[in-house]
Amino acid sequence: MVALLLGGCDLDPGRADEVVRADDARPQVVATSFGPVAGVAAGAGQVFLGIPYAAPPVGPLRWRAPRPPAPWSEPRPAAALGPSCLQNLALSAQVGGHGAGPMLGQEDCLTLNVYAPPDAAPGTAKPVMVWIHGGAFVLGTSGQYDPGGLARRADAVVVTLNYRLGALGFLAHPGLRGAPGEGAFALLDQQAALRWIKAEIARFGGDPRRVTLFGQSAGAWSVCSQLVSPGAQGLFSAAILQSGACVTPEASLPVGIAEAGGARMAEDLGCSGPDAMDCLRALPAETLAAAASQRPGVTGPNSWSPTSGLDVLPRPPRAAFAAGRFNRVPVIDGTNRDEGRLFSYLRGLRADLLTEASYGEEIRRLFGPRAPGILAEYPAARFDSPRAAYAAVLTDGYFACPALDFDRLVGRAVPVYAYEFDDPDAPFSLPTLPFASGPGSYHTAEIAYVFDRPWALADPSRFDEGQARLSAAMQDLWGSFARTGQPETGRPEGSVPWRRFRGEGDVLRLSPEGLGAAADMTERHRCAFWGGR
Repeated sequence: MVALLLGGCDLDPGRADEVVRADDARPQVVATSFGPVAGVAAGAGQVFLGIPYAAPPVGPLRWRAPRPPAPWSEPRPAAALGPSCLQNLALSAQVGGHGAGPMLGQEDCLTLNVYAPPDAAPGTAKPVMVWIHGGAFVLGTSGQYDPGGLARRADAVVVTLNYRLGALGFLAHPGLRGAPGEGAFALLDQQAALRWIKAEIARFGGDPRRVTLFGQSAGAWSVCSQLVSPGAQGLFSAAILQSGACVTPEASLPVGIAEAGGARMAEDLGCSGPDAMDCLRALPAETLAAAASQRPGVTGPNSWSPTSGLDVLPRPPRAAFAAGRFNRVPVIDGTNRDEGRLFSYLRGLRADLLTEASYGEEIRRLFGPRAPGILAEYPAARFDSPRAAYAAVLTDGYFACPALDFDRLVGRAVPVYAYEFDDPDAPFSLPTLPFASGPGSYHTAEIAYVFDRPWALADPSRFDEGQARLSAAMQDLWGSFARTGQPETGRPEGSVPWRRFRGEGDVLRLSPEGLGAAADMTERHRCAFWGGR
């Protein structure tokens, strides 16, 4: 069940949002450079769903840079979401494994969705916000999120998009050497969508000069990667990273290691020698989605992340930031106080993280030679349970401390606004498992606050008064940042202004109690220990 929820099957891919279902819904046609699209307008806003921004990446275009879509002449229906990109919903795929499981989506999936306020029209030049979904680069779809409410409150045009996942989006292989996008085709998909937006969004009432790229988890890692990708220069004017500062070793993989892993995967599938790529292109896409990654990535061994050392990411992101070689735009960057509790929850579903021995095995699997030091710093006996120790390691090592590292590096050159989301009672829609203090501010918890709409793990209808105020404040902060490059809100009484990051004291705590300073992050998250990561 969890796999289905996180993969997006709880949302019918053909379901449109409240605008399509509204009593006053009416057709709305916009002429794009490729052909007219027939969306829906109502008092609640306007939506244009399932618009192709690239040609289907199938057949000879599998593992190629995206190409423009073929033009059309008749109005193209745009009242239903396009298919998700192909993904394996096996629970094992979410927690570091692989194997055949339920499949969602298809290979022909490169579409985007436009959500606009009701008064948006050519010439209104509203700010544009482009959302990149998360899912460890193997799961997720634009259809999981309904940004219509954010579009209205922020008075912005919001775009969501699909991009290739897993092996289809991130394969590196010696047979691809020299091909544009090797090991990072998904990042090129995102750039193709941004180019489409730059060329077309004015027709929907957006301002192509004010494009804020924002995303969560692997979506935030994508945004972070676009900050250092030469091909993304000039395609966006601001960035928001929700739980995904790409400065850890997992953020990218050197090309030699990535290609070796790709060759091993191909051999496992019966494809080797000089014709390996022809062999791989002839395989069913579902076979590739179910195949085991033979390389490390964002979730440790046997996972995926972009490849560095080639055209899309010439340098590992942290090295690029340290050298000042990145696209200089203002940034919001933050994490949730209890990020790791969601992952300990997922591990707990397999009942294999309940003992001190299994906790040690998992830390050794994830961190290799660093494991002894981590286990000494985070001994299970110091926590309420091995699961709680595991959650703390992931919160601190993968999220909180890398975010502060990113803030210091990038904040030397551009305005960075740092936050920590902290709602210990954030709604959580899945059946509960034993947590020491509940799921807390778990990974993904802030998504419902940003969009003020239900999604797989949370329903804002469960917000209390303080949580509803926090959701409104976050939408105002994100929206004002998209408009001006500075996050501002009416600031409820007792709240503090959000200052540009110059040190730990400038991290803003986003809480139902108000907006205040996130005190002692370095100490709470043991960042002195993680400093060399």
